[in-house]
Amino acid sequence: MSVVGIATGAAYVPQAVRIWKRSSSNDVSILTYALFLGGQAVYLLYGIRFRQTPIVIGMAANIVGNLAVILSALRFRRAA
Repeated sequence: MSVVGIATGAAYVPQAVRIWKRSSSNDVSILTYALFLGGQAVYLLYGIRFRQTPIVIGMAANIVGNLAVILSALRFRRAA
């Protein structure tokens, strides 16, 4: 699970890179990523509670990737 978790965490990188290259995030739904983040946080807590290291590592990687997108999107959000 750790390898899968880290790989899915890395899946957020292309979106974050695209936001930075374009200096725009108007076409990115921050709400969608925020909802993903909520689910990831719950699953991380589950992993911590039941001492499931692969889940903890995987969700930590996902949260880092997700936060990269959210923070990038907020940084480059332009008022409509």
